[in-house]
Formats: sequence, C-alpha cells, structure tokens
Amino acid sequence: MTALTVWNIVLAIVAGYLIGSFPTGVIAARAVNAPDPRTSGSGHTGGSNVLRLAGWPAAIITAVVDAGKGVLAVWLVLQVVGNPWIVPLTGTAAVAGHCWPVYTRYRGGMGVSTAAGLALWFFPLAIPIVGVFYYLLLRMLRHQARAAMIAAALIPLVLIVLRAGLPELALGVGMSLVLVARYAGDFNREYED
Repeated sequence: MTALTVWNIVLAIVAGYLIGSFPTGVIAARAVNAPDPRTSGSGHTGGSNVLRLAGWPAAIITAVVDAGKGVLAVWLVLQVVGNPWIVPLTGTAAVAGHCWPVYTRYRGGMGVSTAAGLALWFFPLAIPIVGVFYYLLLRMLRHQARAAMIAAALIPLVLIVLRAGLPELALGVGMSLVLVARYAGDFNREYED
C-alpha cells in the first residue's frame, strides 16, 4: 500500500475537485441550443434542470456523465496512489466540485448524481435504503430540499448499519456533509407545484 503523503492528499483533492467541476449540464444544454441551466429553471446544472430546459437526451447525458465524474476521479487517483484513504478525499472533492465548479463561477448542480455514482461503486446497498428514506421524508415534509438534506445526513448511519469499511464510511461522511451544505441553500425555497 502506497504511503499517504501531503502531496498525495493534495493530488487527490485537486484532481477530484477539477474533474468533479466538469460542467456537463451547461455543455449539454448549449449543444442543443437550450437556455443556460445556471440562469434558467432552478438555476442548477444537474440533470433535473437540464431535463426541464433541454429535454430527455441532454438530461440523460448530463446525469450519466455527472455520475461518472466522481468514479473517474477516484479511479485515476487510485492508479497513482494505491491507498484506500485516497477514496474519501478524492470522492468528496469530486462531489464538491460538481456543486461548486470552478469552471462555471461556482454555480453547479446539487451533487446527487456524482454522489450516486460513487455510492454505486463503493456501497450500492445504501442507495435503495437512502432512497426509501428520501421518499418517506418527502411525503411527510412535502419539501424536496429538506427531505434531501435529512436523507443525506442519514448516509453515514446507513453505512454503519451495513458495516462499511472505514474508508468507505469516511467517503459517506464526506459526501453527506457536502450534500447537506448544498441543500441548505434551498432550505426555505418555495417549489412550484
């Protein structure tokens, strides 16, 4: 196992953030001459807003690429630094990059697709469990951002119950913190029916 040095940590965080920052939604919307998702709809660059503005093909491409960004970042860094503790550093940075991308003046998506891609690789059983919690919370609270925040906060608890390894648990904690912080901005948002 490769030793974890300061330079390896910097590489993990920078690579994760820059790859996570790739502005899929903006590029997909531009490719079909749709409005810029940063200035239309919800103002977010993720698949759901791209769907509203640009249609299904652009939305599917956005969701798939966004889900793959975190996986790609972690895989690439693992090729250079063979240490499992690189996973939470790179993965968390990739989700943060998707939420606050440097390439689009820090206006990005909500982080769900990028986090889901990482979860699919590292702890797939957590996805349906957190999904059920989200659905139940949404039915009770009738507010998407609040339901998503609470569901995201439950990720580490779900991973503890599933007996995830420590690096995977650390990734879950990192993703949870980023998602909660991202959804906090929409906590009081009024959604249209």
